[in-house]
Amino acid sequence: MDNWSLRRFRQDLSKFLELIEGYQIGDFNSLHVLLGKLESLDTFEYEVKDIVFHLRKRISGTMPETLNKYKISLDNTINLNNKDHQINDNLENFIFELNIDSFASENGNDGKPYKNCWHLDKHIDSSPPKYTHPTYHFHFGGEYIEGLDTGEISIFSFPRLPHPPMDIFLGFHFVISNFYSSKEYPFVNELKEHDDYKSIIKRAQKRLWTPYFNAFDSTNKHQDFTINNVFPLYIS
Repeated sequence: MDNWSLRRFRQDLSKFLELIEGYQIGDFNSLHVLLGKLESLDTFEYEVKDIVFHLRKRISGTMPETLNKYKISLDNTINLNNKDHQINDNLENFIFELNIDSFASENGNDGKPYKNCWHLDKHIDSSPPKYTHPTYHFHFGGEYIEGLDTGEISIFSFPRLPHPPMDIFLGFHFVISNFYSSKEYPFVNELKEHDDYKSIIKRAQKRLWTPYFNAFDSTNKHQDFTINNVFPLYIS
């Protein structure tokens, strides 16, 4: 189970922090805390909250159009089970949330936050789903926006969009690839071209994405990552 080596993960996190902190992207203190905790663990598990990204330029297409400042908080929890990872999904407990505060900042005054939340969920209910329910899926909403006055906005918890699971490395890669314009933020391409960064991301992909995407291989023997689980719209 070399892909899930805790020692390798600690080394990657240490190097990852060295790489990203020179760019002043956000507040990654929670990752330093996690790195310290990993030293005392002998099993692969972690819970990290508030990996914070800051954007101080408008993101094209956001509404209201006056929004020009953003705070993105990433929460991620991973615990492993004892199943054979060659044929089973070995993620026992999984949480991946993006909580977003957007502001119409003017003259140093941020005003009220406009909240948004995306949740990468794992389907664990054994009963037949009422709607299509991929094993891992993104959907809009979550506890972060429950109870808020939504005005005239209609919010749905579906569709559930198939997506492979992510850890802190793939989550970071997801955020800078989707929220940071490479034209406005030159660090994006610079970081993605760094050999250490690419190696860390590739190892994370091998841990979490290779078994997932092997579901589309006709010779796949995995019992959890099957074509019908990861993409139930597919009729075989």
